[in-house]
Amino acid sequence: MSTSMRFSRTASAIAVALGLASGAAVAQDTSSSMRGFIVGPTGEGAANTKVIIEHVPSGSRLEVTTDETGNFIASGLRVGGPYRVTLDSDVYRDATYSEVFLKLGETYRLTAQLEANNVERISVTGTAINPTSLNSGSTSSFGEDNIRNMPTFNRDLKDIIRQNPLAVNLADEDSSLTVAGSNPKYNSITVDGIGQNDDFGLNSNGYPTQRSPISVAAVEQLSIDVVPFSAKDGGFSGAKINAVTKSGTNEFEGEVFYEYTSDSLTGNPEPSRYEPDSAAPDLDFSEKTWGFAVGGPIIQDKLFFFVNYEKYEEPKSIERGPIGAAANQQASVTSEEVDQITQIARDVYGVDVGTWNTNPVQDDEKMLIKLDWNINNNHRAAFTYQTAESNATNNNAGSSSTLPLSSRWYDKNEKLDAMALQVYSNWNSNFSSDIKISRKEVETAQAPLLGLNFGQVNIRTANGTVQIGPDQYRHANALENTTTEFQFNGEYLLGDHAIGFGYEYEEVEIFNLFVPQSLGVWDFDTIEDFQNQEASFFSYRNAFTNNANDGAASLTPATHAFYIEDTWSPTWDLEVSYGLRYERQSVDGSPRYNQNFEDRYGFANTENLDGRDIWMPRAGFKYQLNDNYRLRGGFGRYAGGRPNVWISNAYSVDGVTVVDAPSSVTEGYYSGADITTIPQEVRDSLTAGDGNTTPIDPNFELPNEWRYSLALDYEGSLGFLGDDWYASAEYIRTRKQNDVRWVDLARRPLTDADGNVVTTSDGGRIIYVVDDPLDDFTPTEIGEFGGVNRYDILLTNGYGGNSNIYTFSLGKAFENGFTLNTSYTHQDVNEAVNGGSSQAASNYQYVTALDRQNPLPATAGYEIEHRFVVTAQYSTEFFEGYESKFSMFFERVSGRPFSYVMSSFRDSDLGDQSSFNSSSQYLVYIPTGADDPNVVYSGGLTYDDLAQIIADKGLEQYAGGYTGRNEARGPWNTNIDFRFEQELPGLWEGHTGAVYLDVKNVVALFDKDAAQQHVIPFADTTQGIVDFGGLTDEGQYIYAPVFGGLDDYAPTRYRAEASTWQVKVGIRYNF
Repeated sequence: MSTSMRFSRTASAIAVALGLASGAAVAQDTSSSMRGFIVGPTGEGAANTKVIIEHVPSGSRLEVTTDETGNFIASGLRVGGPYRVTLDSDVYRDATYSEVFLKLGETYRLTAQLEANNVERISVTGTAINPTSLNSGSTSSFGEDNIRNMPTFNRDLKDIIRQNPLAVNLADEDSSLTVAGSNPKYNSITVDGIGQNDDFGLNSNGYPTQRSPISVAAVEQLSIDVVPFSAKDGGFSGAKINAVTKSGTNEFEGEVFYEYTSDSLTGNPEPSRYEPDSAAPDLDFSEKTWGFAVGGPIIQDKLFFFVNYEKYEEPKSIERGPIGAAANQQASVTSEEVDQITQIARDVYGVDVGTWNTNPVQDDEKMLIKLDWNINNNHRAAFTYQTAESNATNNNAGSSSTLPLSSRWYDKNEKLDAMALQVYSNWNSNFSSDIKISRKEVETAQAPLLGLNFGQVNIRTANGTVQIGPDQYRHANALENTTTEFQFNGEYLLGDHAIGFGYEYEEVEIFNLFVPQSLGVWDFDTIEDFQNQEASFFSYRNAFTNNANDGAASLTPATHAFYIEDTWSPTWDLEVSYGLRYERQSVDGSPRYNQNFEDRYGFANTENLDGRDIWMPRAGFKYQLNDNYRLRGGFGRYAGGRPNVWISNAYSVDGVTVVDAPSSVTEGYYSGADITTIPQEVRDSLTAGDGNTTPIDPNFELPNEWRYSLALDYEGSLGFLGDDWYASAEYIRTRKQNDVRWVDLARRPLTDADGNVVTTSDGGRIIYVVDDPLDDFTPTEIGEFGGVNRYDILLTNGYGGNSNIYTFSLGKAFENGFTLNTSYTHQDVNEAVNGGSSQAASNYQYVTALDRQNPLPATAGYEIEHRFVVTAQYSTEFFEGYESKFSMFFERVSGRPFSYVMSSFRDSDLGDQSSFNSSSQYLVYIPTGADDPNVVYSGGLTYDDLAQIIADKGLEQYAGGYTGRNEARGPWNTNIDFRFEQELPGLWEGHTGAVYLDVKNVVALFDKDAAQQHVIPFADTTQGIVDFGGLTDEGQYIYAPVFGGLDDYAPTRYRAEASTWQVKVGIRYNF
């Protein structure tokens, strides 16, 4: 066989294997590119060959010329296709490639060999890579067919992204998406280059809105990349998720649709399998979604438009009710207790506290307008305008022991307005560029359902707590942020090197009004105390002017980024990329200076991260070993994606403006408490300059992580299973550096007369005290505060963490229209702090640890240890000429981790101030036996009782020590979603209709118990096995029975609506 023939055959294989899966990322992933190597009959580079690239639907046309080595590059191309690529040579026979499709953010590699002039013109039909290969490992790409055909019950981008083996929808109330075990807030999400992240960082769903800010009907392609090795990529520590929307073409096309589901199209959920004697939840809801999309030419071949609109509304189900109520879940509170509290609130305090039995309405409305302009053959522009507004009712979930009434609920309304302009230019055959300018405005309002007529009130009942009044964090809460971005990217072809370089600037203007407790917080130990106005706790915090609006904070963080990289193709079967990215932080304005803070700790509270910078090297490779195997991998350093609210905390809680009323004053108003009024003496007690603070460490370093990946892909035969299978195995290693941590500067270890640190009697836990250096009082005993109740929570760096992830994928596209994709992923992820909250105080308070001041790496709260995924699609024709489509998504995941701890309520012996002493986050000491001297029993609890609990929970291994953080697991969950769509004839030629149905949780049709969804709700979820009654003078633990009784099952939330089958029907008309 001749050298040229061997080259030709192998090049064709490479063109298929590499052509649609190359690694050069396009900036912000809003377009695609093409890179080629054209040779003549004997294998030499075909210099000066014209490459004509035509996007057939729009007539867009780009012409470039190969260099002297036969290489060419073309950037800024529309995603999708089909494209027609013509190779026009003055020396060799021309060739044409048709039906070429481009993937979002990836470079199509065209390797071709031209024949001599005495051979007829070559015409080749492009073949897309095996579609099952698109959903494997760390990288996935989803085209319009996949987006339309997969079950998308929520019409959310996450319904598509979850096909990736590493992307897990946690099935919590916010549909949080964790990728590779990372915090959902660390992901980067863009649509047409517009960031869809919650830039401030309040929303657990990762979006700036309550639902997906973009309709799936508007999306042309969607991609996810966990380990992108291009230096262009930044702004995330989770995953890079990008979508590009549809564009108009030379044909007028559009669709209208309507979807509906309700409790009448849903099965009857069973009681939780962990509470079989409870009442079955009574679902009461309906969801309606309708919208349209239309696109076409304004000027043929020149100017195009696309418009999409979608509207959704749903009355929400009742989340929780009292014992015996027909709600999704029940709290350990009786209906009689609720009625009694409601009556007392009306008669004694003159307020309406609402009810548990009401259905709030959730709305969502969004629109997208896009214009595409083919300026000329070498330049094109795209403009996108996006708006979305949504609301959701929060604080209505409660817990097994708490029942919030509707006066505690609040409506969170968010509005997004964004626009972006992008210009793509191919200046000559060697140099191309793109420029993007975008602006996004987000407004967030959080309004209590029944107004701000009184403060937060908790009333303990016999076995639980009833919560009424706006929660403390809604007393004064408003947020606005505006994000402005500019980006320039250039790429220059230098032989077999493609040199990329660019600059990015992102600025976020933030206005944040957040003054908790400005209406007051009251606790009552009994219903009788509530009736008699005898509070057990009262606190008040506000701006020292007593006007909460004076506590607002403004800041403008920004990031400058520069990068340069080289994508080198030394041979047609090897691609190597390497580059360097540099980022520098810039922040306009500093937190208000607090003299008392500097006097206490010796440094100022004005740190704002201005000037912090980081260098991030990247390198990757793809090597086609032969026709069947490809090896790929690389490494890189990544930073970004951390919520801006963590920086904003230093501005909002500076200790100067927002201050707490002294406990010595508030304690005088426990008796005669009035939940509607703050006493004048309490208001007058606020003094500027001596409140709590949440500053940033002056030595803070930017958190970052190193990621390493190695993968082997295979395409070919699997013996008796047949040909054309795709298989992939990938290993991903992550090593975190300078991760975030929060420390309370107001605490110090208690010391004895000899200066030795005092610990609990077992010697395993340090005992802290709150000690104010500006106060003459020095605590010398356990639990001694001397009237000091302040905190100063410092954002600093802590221990890192690491992860080891293995993922295996297997799939095939069969000739009969059936496509199968399967994957298994194993995660081993650990970290010290999960950062699940937006507040510094909460991130400090709710970290599960032996020592809050020094949390150590342990199993991460977002780790999904095991996950199996199967997706399948099948297309046939029940009626000739009209497609019948089936699709299925199967997922089985292991439960999220949680921890066994001591249940705490107003216990300060370990050093907790009143703000922190009622959170159950301390890992529990397990005694060695009945004679263990480190434990004292009270409240009727005996060692035999505790020993039975220890055995039931499998905690014997910890005897003589402490339980491990996140070493317990919630139950496995299984889910199958199904979709069927039948195409129908339209009213006119060229029109079609479709009816379709989505079925969620098909498992419930066959096994109601297996279909139940029990989720661990938070990253640091805990279950108390004993009540912490404090410490003896010798440091012994005092254990009592858990208040309200101990549940036998994991601390999960039963999602009744998600635990039964549910059908959504839809109709669509395409024209």
